[in-house]
Amino acid sequence: MEKHISLLILVFLVKFSISIAASNETDQKALLAFQNLISPSRFLAINWTKNTSYCSWFGVTCSPKRQRVVALALPNLQLQGTISPCLANLSFLRVLNIGNNSFHGGIPYGLGHLPRLRVIDIQNNQLNGSIPTSLFQHRRVQVISLAFNKLHGEMWKGPWYVPELRVLDLTNNSLTGVIPPSVGNATNMINFSLFGNRVNGNIPKEIGNLSQLADLSLSDNQLTGSIPAILFNISSLLAIHLRNNSLSSPLLLDEGNIVSNREPEVLYIGRHAISGTIPASLGNISTLQNLDCSHSRIVGQVPQELGKLSNLRLLNFEHNYNLIGQIQEAIFNISSLETIAFNSNNLSGRIPSTTGLHLPNLKGLYLGDNHFEGEIPLFIINASKLEILGLAQNFLTGAIPTNLGNLCELRSLLLYHNQLTNEPRDHELRFFNSLADCRMLRYLQVGYNLLNGVLPNSIGNFSSTIQNIEIGDTHINGLIPTNIGNISGLMALGLVGNNLIGSIPSDVGGLK
Repeated sequence: MEKHISLLILVFLVKFSISIAASNETDQKALLAFQNLISPSRFLAINWTKNTSYCSWFGVTCSPKRQRVVALALPNLQLQGTISPCLANLSFLRVLNIGNNSFHGGIPYGLGHLPRLRVIDIQNNQLNGSIPTSLFQHRRVQVISLAFNKLHGEMWKGPWYVPELRVLDLTNNSLTGVIPPSVGNATNMINFSLFGNRVNGNIPKEIGNLSQLADLSLSDNQLTGSIPAILFNISSLLAIHLRNNSLSSPLLLDEGNIVSNREPEVLYIGRHAISGTIPASLGNISTLQNLDCSHSRIVGQVPQELGKLSNLRLLNFEHNYNLIGQIQEAIFNISSLETIAFNSNNLSGRIPSTTGLHLPNLKGLYLGDNHFEGEIPLFIINASKLEILGLAQNFLTGAIPTNLGNLCELRSLLLYHNQLTNEPRDHELRFFNSLADCRMLRYLQVGYNLLNGVLPNSIGNFSSTIQNIEIGDTHINGLIPTNIGNISGLMALGLVGNNLIGSIPSDVGGLK
């Protein structure tokens, strides 16, 4: 009896060994077939050789017991070729990462049938064709990253069944079709990006079922209809990107129950995405850091409730054209603000100018092409990090401050087309003396104002970084300073429409 049992065990072990050998041979053949479709790669030729175990090959990870391939990771190696369908024979494969290479052709359909696959990352290649529908029927896949390829056709056909999917990144392809309601089945989704495709149709309300969603990026598509208010019921949602679509309805936050424990930090919904008025309830999203509703069809006034957004860094409502009224002073009390952009609207009144306003982090102030009046606000001089000051094409009056040189980071000063003057009784335009201290300044445009006086010699002290000086159509007079020729980087100098005497030196920077 013992002999029979020993014989059975021996037979089993032999069969098991043969099975393992056959399986190992299958994995090796699949890897070699993958290698054969890659343009001659010296790197793989050195590392992938038949006289060594494939489990020791670069980029290959095997399970310790069975010695089966569980991961193939070859990113950032400049590999070229097509992806072999034989990879679908790696039945134990969990991770496939061949991103940031130059693979072309299609995605093998069989990859969607690998039963243990968790991660498929083929981003930043040159793949074309459609996405295999098998990927959206995979029960265990957690990450699908196919961004920055040339994929086209409909994203998927039929219902989704990807219950464990956490990341879907299809950014920058040419995919068409609609977002199916079955997207709501992927309840574990954290990041969902279709940015930069040609997806159309409505945003399905079933997205509201994605209770763990943190980042939703649907910008640069052809979506229509309204923004589902239910999006704002997703307590985990930190970033919403909907810019540059054909969405047409107002932003109806009041229909959603904005959750207070985790609210959006980023809201990019401009570029023709919305219409209507700015909802005052935006001021209740206390965690909001970036708010961009630019290039849309927003009308009405700027609600003072926006001043409650104490964590705001970016506030962008530029190019709405029918935004009217004044900017509330409360907005200029948000000390975290880095960018305020309301240019190209129909705003009027005075820009808040009290010295008590404090914007220590402000880098960009864009208020051009409106109907603002009054003087340049005093708080600007204390905004020590300011890089761009855009107040052009308004009705501003008063003198250009002579202490703008305090703004050591200033790169662009755009004050043209106003009614600004220099200090009374100033024979010279003394604000130039101060601006010569702005060693980062590139663009100085103060033309089409009511300046009166002569250009000081300090203009020749401007840094070599300055590329454009526009002082045309003012009332300046006197001699053109000859030391303008000291500005080595100058590419454009506008002095027409004045009463200046002399000529521009022939050796001025890029004007030679």
